[in-house]
Amino acid sequence: MTHERFSPDYAAVRHILTSPTIAARTAAFIGDDDFDWEGLLVEQQTMSGGERILVLIAYDLWETEGTVRISDIPRRLARRNFERVIDAFSISRGEKPVRHIEPVRDAA
Repeated sequence: MTHERFSPDYAAVRHILTSPTIAARTAAFIGDDDFDWEGLLVEQQTMSGGERILVLIAYDLWETEGTVRISDIPRRLARRNFERVIDAFSISRGEKPVRHIEPVRDAA
């Protein structure tokens, strides 16, 4: 797949949801052009606090719900996930190109 197919918002959300810390748990909920938010929001309930925040940030970026407090981003995310979210914000703004999006494989 090439990046031309995806909107910057889709690419940014997918970038967050394919973070190595949550990819195995989110893969089944990532579609070709949308996300199964109902399933993701149920799945995140059994994740660790930092993993849960990643899913909720992705949800906020896609749905603009405002469920994550801005203070949670630097305080609750490990460094790698914090950097991944910042990268996603840059992707969403069109400031960072998406070079390649790998197909999501269900880890089950």
